[in-house]
Amino acid sequence: MHAIQVKRTIAVSSGKGGVGKTLTSVHLAAAAARRGDRTLIIDGDLGLANVDVLLGVKAEHSIFEVITGNLRIEDALLKGPMGINLLPAGSGIAALQNLDSDLRERLISGIKSVAARFDTVIIDTGAGISETVLQLNRLARINLVVTTPEPHAVTDAYALIKVLSECEDIPTIAVAVNQVRSEDEGRRVFERLSEVASRFVTARLVFAGSIPTDPAVQRSVMARKAVQENSHFSIAGQAWTQCFHRLLNLADDWRQDGIRLVNDFAHAEGTQP
Repeated sequence: MHAIQVKRTIAVSSGKGGVGKTLTSVHLAAAAARRGDRTLIIDGDLGLANVDVLLGVKAEHSIFEVITGNLRIEDALLKGPMGINLLPAGSGIAALQNLDSDLRERLISGIKSVAARFDTVIIDTGAGISETVLQLNRLARINLVVTTPEPHAVTDAYALIKVLSECEDIPTIAVAVNQVRSEDEGRRVFERLSEVASRFVTARLVFAGSIPTDPAVQRSVMARKAVQENSHFSIAGQAWTQCFHRLLNLADDWRQDGIRLVNDFAHAEGTQP
């Protein structure tokens, strides 16, 4: 499978739910929009979608109507805050949880066709290691796994990393650690993951950053305003913005022939393209 031909395409995944994967997706999209990128979020959490809720928009249609041939993909797109575009997935649609190969291929084809119009594409995948999650990750130029410091979250993140690394076209995986008490706590979590992965996983891990626990995030979620023009002024918002710019360095390490090259993230610390 060939990746989407958009250099800044980031698949955001997690081993388990509840670690802030979707919040990470919308804040990465907000960071892209602030720099003037035409930005698209694809809600790939099929059947359990909630990107629309975090953005405070109402989805009249869903990707299910697109892949079943009842709606053009262009007509399913929504405009959210800051000009962010959203391709919503359906919520509570059981059929989306178990797509057959034909429907999954329609999904992939539709995503490729619409993504070409944008500068930055964020794919918010479902949690876990389903076939759809793997296929969506293979579409992306950058693969980001989100975890928290809790042992069960780290264990599930490692399981996801191990499965993703079995895909030959995913040689590098970025890791972000959410809900940390300090930057050092996040780095320690990453170092533990990286140490184990170096022995049992073929993919290289890189550290995308730590996102601190921030009461402002919970307030914004409850208000259905997870991102807005000033959301990057919060402590967590600043961390997500830094995470986005670190990921851009990964995207910039692609050669035109599609071979992935990854520089040492230590050289990219604190830089913003």
